[in-house]
Amino acid sequence: MRLIDSNPLKTAFRALTAIALVATCSLAIAGAAQAAGWITLYENSLKSSAGRDEVRQYGNDNCKRGGSEKAFRARVLKKTKECFYRAQTVGKDLEVAVSARLFSATPKKLRPQAYVAVNLRQDNDGSRYQLAIYPSGGRFHVKKVLDDGRIIDLEHGKAGKIKGFDKANRIVLRAYNDQSGSARIVAFANGKKLATVDDERGNLLQGQNTTFSVGSKKNATGAIASFTKLSVGMPDPY
Repeated sequence: MRLIDSNPLKTAFRALTAIALVATCSLAIAGAAQAAGWITLYENSLKSSAGRDEVRQYGNDNCKRGGSEKAFRARVLKKTKECFYRAQTVGKDLEVAVSARLFSATPKKLRPQAYVAVNLRQDNDGSRYQLAIYPSGGRFHVKKVLDDGRIIDLEHGKAGKIKGFDKANRIVLRAYNDQSGSARIVAFANGKKLATVDDERGNLLQGQNTTFSVGSKKNATGAIASFTKLSVGMPDPY
C-alpha cells in the first residue's frame, strides 16, 4: 500500500517543484515551436509494437499490416487501390509528417504508378487532401479528393530531392484555413518545399482524420511500403 506523506512542508515543497517543472517544460516546448514554426501534438517512431498498435487501418480495404524492430509495414492485397492508416490526432488545421519507403519488391509493372502518401481532412467518403510521392521518376502530386471521387489537381511535378525505391522519403503536408475559409496547402519532401497552394473552397472538406497510405492510380495489388517517424503538428502561427 502506498503511504501518503502527512508533512505539510514536504507536500508544499513537492507541489512547488512540480509547478516549476511544468513551467520549465512549457517554456521549452514554446521555444521549440517558435523555432520550428509548428507545435507537435503527436509523435510515434513506429519502431515498437506498442507504437505500431496505436495506428489503425482506416477503412475496410484489403490490406495487410506488419512490422519489425525498425518500421511499420503495409502491403496492398487483391483488388485494392490504396491502404490507409490513421494517426490518433484529429482536426482540420494540421500538419502530418512521416518517413515513407516504397520497396522494389512492389511488382515491376506497378512501380511507375505506385506511391506513398500523407493525407489530411480525410473523411469516410474518401474526401481528403493528399501529398503522394512516386519514387519512380522522382514525382509528386498534391491533390484534393472530393466526396464523389473526383480529383482536383492542386500541384504536380518532379523534384530532385525525392529518393527512389527502398529509400526513405520524409514527406510533410500542411493544411490550414484563414478567416475567409480558404485553405493553404503546403507540401514538402526531404526538407524541400514542393508546393504552396491556396484552395479558395477549403471548407468543402469536412473530414478530420489524419492518415498515411500506400497505393496506386489503379489497382495497387502487391505494393509494399514501410513507415517510421510519424508526427502530427499544429501550425504556429495559423
